[in-house]
Amino acid sequence: MRPPEASGSPPEPTPAPVPDIVIRPSVPGAGLPALTPPPRKSPWRTWLAVGIGLVVLLFAAAYVYRGEIGDRLPPAWQTILKVEARRAADRAHLYIDLEASRIDFVDGRYVVTGEVANSGNKAGTMQALKLTFRAGEQVVGQRIVPLVEGPIPPGGRTRFSLPLDDPPAGTTNIVPTID
Repeated sequence: MRPPEASGSPPEPTPAPVPDIVIRPSVPGAGLPALTPPPRKSPWRTWLAVGIGLVVLLFAAAYVYRGEIGDRLPPAWQTILKVEARRAADRAHLYIDLEASRIDFVDGRYVVTGEVANSGNKAGTMQALKLTFRAGEQVVGQRIVPLVEGPIPPGGRTRFSLPLDDPPAGTTNIVPTID
C-alpha cells in the first residue's frame, strides 16, 4: 500500500462514463449523398410535341391543297364552307336568272327563253343547258342540250332561246340549269 499523498496534489482522475451512443470515425466517401438513378421522364411531353407538330403539318397541307380538297367535298359541305364564294374570285360564275326565264308553249312545242348571267370576275362561256322536266314535284326526265353562249363578261348577261320538239309525256314544268 501506498502512503497517502499530500493534500496539495490533485486527486486521481476518474474515468468518464461510457456514452449510450458510440461515434465511430467515418469511412472515406461515406459523407457523399447516395447515388440513385434519375427518375424516369414520362413521355407525355414528347407525345404532346409530336401531336402538335402533326396538327400543324395537316393544317399546312390543307391550306396548300385547299382547291383540290374543296372540289372533292360533298355539295352540302361546299355550301357550309362557302367554297363557291372563294372560287368566284378567280373564275367566271355563270347562272341562269330564273326570274327572267320563261317557258312558252308555241305551235305544239316548248320554247325555253331566259338570261345567263356572270357573277364572277372573269369572262365565261356556256357550253350546255341542262333541262329537268317535271310533272308537279316528280322528275319526268332530264336532257342536256348543247347551247354555246359567250363569252359573257364579268357582271354581264346574255339572252337565249331554245325550242324543244318532244318533251316527255306529262311535263308540266321545265327547270333550266347550266351543266
